[in-house]
Amino acid sequence: MLGARWDVLDRVRHLHLRARQLVEGVYQGTRRSVRIGHDVEFADYKPYTAGDSLRDLDWRVLARSDRLVVRRYRAEAELCCTIVLDVSADLGSTPRKFEQAVTLAATLAVFCSLDGEPVGLVLGAGEGVALRTLRPGSGRRHLAQLLTMLASVQPAGRAGLDRLFHDVAGQLGSRGLVAVVGDFAEEPSGWIGSLNALAQRRADLRAFQVYDPVEAGLQYPQPLRVYSLEADGRRPIDPLALRPAFEAEVERFFAEVRGAFLSRRGQHQLVPADADLVPVLSRFARGEGDPLGRVA
Repeated sequence: MLGARWDVLDRVRHLHLRARQLVEGVYQGTRRSVRIGHDVEFADYKPYTAGDSLRDLDWRVLARSDRLVVRRYRAEAELCCTIVLDVSADLGSTPRKFEQAVTLAATLAVFCSLDGEPVGLVLGAGEGVALRTLRPGSGRRHLAQLLTMLASVQPAGRAGLDRLFHDVAGQLGSRGLVAVVGDFAEEPSGWIGSLNALAQRRADLRAFQVYDPVEAGLQYPQPLRVYSLEADGRRPIDPLALRPAFEAEVERFFAEVRGAFLSRRGQHQLVPADADLVPVLSRFARGEGDPLGRVA
C-alpha cells in the first residue's frame, strides 16, 4: 500500500515538472492572457503598467487627457477554467495517447494557475480515483490535489459525453472557460447537442482532440484483429485494404467534432499523441484554435 502511494507521488512530481517545462516553453514567446476571449465585457480602466498589452491601450483617453490607461474586462475577474478530461477506456487504446492527454490536462492547469485563475477538473469515466470532480480553486494545495487526481486515474469505462457536458454546464456560473481533453470516441450525434448547454452558459469552449496517428491511419504492417475497449465484439481486418476508406472516415469524424465546437463559437485543436505540446499551449494562450484542424 505504501509502495503504491509513493508511486503516485512520483507520478505527481513528474507530471508537475513536465507541465512546468511546457509552460516555460510557452512563456518564451509573446503571451496573451487566456482571460481575454471572444465573449467579454468592458469593466473599467486602469493605469498602464509595463507588461500590459498595447492592444488594450485606449488611445482616445490618451488624446483627451494625456494619460496611458488600458481597458479591463469583466472576464478578467470572473473567468475560471474547468478542465474536462475524457478518460474512458478508448483513451488508453495506446499508452502514448493516454499520456499525452493527461500531460496536456496537467499543463493547462499549471498554465492557468500561474495567472491566479481558479482551475477545476472533471473526469469522465476512468478508475483509480475517489474524486471525479474538483471544483475550481486556486493555490498550491488545490493544484497539488488536481495533479494527484491526474496522476492516479487510469482509462476505463465509458464517459457518456452527453451527460458529462450537461453536468459540467450545471456547475458553471454565468461565465467560464471549459477545456475538453480527450479523443471524443463516441458517436458525435449522441453528444453534440449537449454542447448547447455549455454555450448557453456563455462558456468559452476549447476542445483538444488527442489521437494516435498510427491508430488513426491504420499504420500496421499486417492483418490483425481489432476490438473496442468500450464494447463487445472483435473483427479481423486487413489494414492495407481498409486504409483509404478508414482514413476518409477518420477525417470526417475529426471534421464533425471540430464543426460542433466552431459552430458554438468554440475552438478546436487536433493533438497527435507524438506532438510537441508547446505549439498547442501557445495557441491556447493566444486564444486561438488551429485553423487547419491539425497540429504540425
